[in-house]
Order: sequence, then structure tokens, then C-alpha cells
Amino acid sequence: MWALLAQLLIALVLLAFFLVSCQNVMHIVRGSVRFLLTHAHRELDKELGESPGLADDEEALSARVVRRRVLVKGNEVLHLPGEQVTEEQFTDDQGNIVTKKDRTSTPNH
Repeated sequence: MWALLAQLLIALVLLAFFLVSCQNVMHIVRGSVRFLLTHAHRELDKELGESPGLADDEEALSARVVRRRVLVKGNEVLHLPGEQVTEEQFTDDQGNIVTKKDRTSTPNH
């Protein structure tokens, strides 16, 4: 009977050590993932030219608009294709009205 209680106590102690080890591993994994995400976020901020002093709330509210300009000489404008946008509305399986927009280039003459 004492042997059974001793084995049960040993099993409980081993189980407790196993659970603590699992918690430590999860803590290490969580820290590693947090580090990788923070590093990736910092690199993306550098790539987009965002300032590192912004708080997370400010970052969520700010947006960066990138505009590109194309300079074209007078006669080249005649050869640029135009753009036509067509819209199609339909109802999906859930009953929502969906608008599909298609853009196609049309040649200018």
C-alpha cells in the first residue's frame, strides 16, 4: 500500500515538473514570436518611411499615401490608352448585394 502511495506521489511530482517545463517552453516561444513580430514591424516601418516615435494607436490612425507622376510629352498623350470602368451588381448566397468593378484599357484614337 505504501509503495502504491509512493509511486502516486512520484507520478504527481513528475507531472508537476512536466507542466512547469511546458510553461517555460511556452514562455520562451511566446517571447521569440513577439521578438520576430516586433523586428518585422520595425523593418516594415523603415521600408515605408514611418517614424519610429509613433505609438501603436497613432500608427493605426495614420496612413501614408504614395503618388506617382508620369511626365509625358505633348504628342505621346495621343497614344496613351484610356480606361473604362464597368460595374456589375449581383446578390451572393447570403443575400448581400455585391458590386463588381472591372477596369479595361481602351485605345485612344
